[in-house]
Amino acid sequence: MKRRWLVPAVFLSALALGLGACGGDDGGGTAKGDGSITVFSLWGGSEQEAFQKVLDQFTEDTGIETKYESARDFLPVIRTRLAADNPPEVAVIPRPGVVAELARDESLIPLEDLGLDPEEINGNYSDTWSSLATVDDKVYGVVAKANSKSVMWYKPNSFEENGFEIPTTWDQLLDITKQYKAKGKTPWAVGAQGRDNSWTLTDWFENIYARTAGGEKYTQLFNGDLAFNDPTVKAALTEMVKIINDDYVAGGIDTALGIGFVDGIGRVFSKNPVAEMYMEGGFVGGIALGDVNPDLKVGETIDFFQWPTIDEANGNPLVGGGDVAAAFVNNEDVAKLIEYLSTPEAGKVWVSTGAIASPNEGVSAEDYPNELVAKEADQLKTAESFLFDGSDLLPGTLGQDFGTLLQNIIKSPDNMDSLLDDYQAEAEGAFAA
Repeated sequence: MKRRWLVPAVFLSALALGLGACGGDDGGGTAKGDGSITVFSLWGGSEQEAFQKVLDQFTEDTGIETKYESARDFLPVIRTRLAADNPPEVAVIPRPGVVAELARDESLIPLEDLGLDPEEINGNYSDTWSSLATVDDKVYGVVAKANSKSVMWYKPNSFEENGFEIPTTWDQLLDITKQYKAKGKTPWAVGAQGRDNSWTLTDWFENIYARTAGGEKYTQLFNGDLAFNDPTVKAALTEMVKIINDDYVAGGIDTALGIGFVDGIGRVFSKNPVAEMYMEGGFVGGIALGDVNPDLKVGETIDFFQWPTIDEANGNPLVGGGDVAAAFVNNEDVAKLIEYLSTPEAGKVWVSTGAIASPNEGVSAEDYPNELVAKEADQLKTAESFLFDGSDLLPGTLGQDFGTLLQNIIKSPDNMDSLLDDYQAEAEGAFAA
């Protein structure tokens, strides 16, 4: 089937914003580097370790040292550093909406100002991915890694013991959920503590909404052209709380809101599990095998299946994301790092860790160390349609506030209407700004 790549219009509109000169560029061209680069992202744990291998290879190849810095609260930290005139030289930016904001604020350096050829840098990337680093026809970086969020993690041996088949429909998934509960087992774990982990709930919603309302309404919703208190939103949330509730989530909603994303993985895949399934992106595999339980066996005690269809009319779209490596400082060392991160060689080092899937077309299936990441990469390449993570496209803090909204809704579903009304009022102000 021919693939349709659906990029929400809010992203496209962000690309059309006019820009002035870029931060750090005084018109004098690319400066000489001092042999050291600071690199900032939000990754920790196995994700950080995997990225460090890429940076180490870059240092080995070029002699340029790197200093990695991280913070989960990416945008507030980067804003504070910019205000203090202390930006990192390079950052891996987790949201294309933030790329557009920083470009509009003249904080990022276009590739051309770094002395790089944008077409050459993105030569191994499809337009779907290179567009995420493009604002008003200027290219500001490269998509360093990508991921599918239409992934459900399970234990194959548990399914086999209970006579379960991989569900291909939402009703089948709900049936498995009910059967686990009837057998005295806890079907699901969720980790959605605080603002830093609320994104796990937005991923649940986005996958359900894409499959119940369809790609066109998904685009309208996250573009600000459809109200968040629209009946389609309420319908998707009603489906969501059929699973995320006190009966089916380990420890109930209070526990789900009291533990982080990685702790949620551990509740399913640690050596002392208390639940059977976990919903999150393809990156879960690397974290589970690297941080949670190295004794897991792919295909026996850990694997994933694709999100099931809810309404056949809306198909089975892939919801996913991508992280953009971009420069805040203009010098030769920075240009070399951005160029390196765009190469198949960097992609192969990265994917060899098992922590990520690469959108770089120069990275092949043979470069992946296990079938989990190879399967995710194939999912990214063969999806019928692609929808970028909706909350990552919302302006300002609206994306994180959306996660907070969902936290409140799963805690008090009866208050859904008033909570959505309040959020819609906030959204109207944010989109009008």
